[in-house]
Amino acid sequence: MNILALDIGGSKLIAALLFVDDSRFEIYSEAHRALVADCRQEQLLTLIDDAVSELGNITFERVGVTIPGLADPRHGIWIYACFSGIRDFPIAQILSDKYGSKPIAIENDVNACALAEKKFGKCRELNDFLWITVSNGIGGGLILNGEVYSGHFGAAAEIGHFGVVDFMDGCQPPIQCGCGHFGCLEAEAAGPGIAKRYARRLQEQQKLNPSIPVPILPPYTAQKVAELARSGDTIALSVMETTGTLLGKAASYAVNLLNLEAVILGGGVAQSFDLLLPSLEKSFRSRLFQNANPSVKLEQTGLGYRAGLAGAAALTLFQ
Repeated sequence: MNILALDIGGSKLIAALLFVDDSRFEIYSEAHRALVADCRQEQLLTLIDDAVSELGNITFERVGVTIPGLADPRHGIWIYACFSGIRDFPIAQILSDKYGSKPIAIENDVNACALAEKKFGKCRELNDFLWITVSNGIGGGLILNGEVYSGHFGAAAEIGHFGVVDFMDGCQPPIQCGCGHFGCLEAEAAGPGIAKRYARRLQEQQKLNPSIPVPILPPYTAQKVAELARSGDTIALSVMETTGTLLGKAASYAVNLLNLEAVILGGGVAQSFDLLLPSLEKSFRSRLFQNANPSVKLEQTGLGYRAGLAGAAALTLFQ
């Protein structure tokens, strides 16, 4: 069937028309829009209208929507995202009214990505794995016994709020997270955290040696830090190494608790998987209860940046 997929992130919206069946998806057309951090409901709906109008005249039968933060799929409510201005937003009902009462499926974006990896990606033969998105935020999606596990309150696998840095670590002071705590994985290893840590390290080095040239001017981004790391910048390399270490620490805790078959990483920051992998693997394996988890895999998603669209498509298969 043809579906409309809406992949809503922390800084972007992608709308796409897709064909989907039980084993594959095909994208006909897609449109991208930028989102501001404090985007409100009215702004988002305007951007959705604008993006969908760009897609063409292919008819669709269902709509799948992936959202950042906490979702209530059963009632179609976007509950909360710590970096967004949107709260308690009945997005499914609004879109259903807009598109002629077509079936609307919504879900947390990372849960949807995990489902897509199960349906279309590397984990078709796996029944127990964790999908981690590393982007403007960090979230986790759990597949247990072949199905998305949402938890009692619908918010399972919030790995981004594992504490991975504290004031006793003897390094830079932990960064405050949008949730209010300090040293969360999301605050330290998501895109904004990578940029903050690079800026702090650069400032520290310049205080010690004012003659050190500034390789790039602010504002810093995780993408720029990754580019600098690939060019051999020692501060950027160190920041990416620490990022991998923190991600590996959090992933090991999840696997030790749940005895999973695999951990899959996706999201914009995970596109620099080659820079993260050495320290990620070392940190993960050094903390893993190896005897209980003898063959767990640690891999990058095979769905690339389309994982969110694939997730939106996968959601519609279960309506």
